[in-house]
Amino acid sequence: MIDSGFQDVLGQAKKMLNDSPFAALRGLRVEQIGEYVLLKGEVESFYLKQLAQETVRSATRGIEMLNEVAVGHDC
Repeated sequence: MIDSGFQDVLGQAKKMLNDSPFAALRGLRVEQIGEYVLLKGEVESFYLKQLAQETVRSATRGIEMLNEVAVGHDC
């Protein structure tokens, strides 16, 4: 069962990524995997990966996050 509080957190995290001034962050996905928030997608630098992680972390309110964003040059 998906808890509505968790859905609020996911919605907020998605909104924060979509509102980012960095276009690369807008294409990332945020999902619930069990009791974790999963961040997925691909960006072109480790800086953008870290920026995405910190953006989502600010919305997750202590929920553990798994960052599976790949860093590649074909973005």
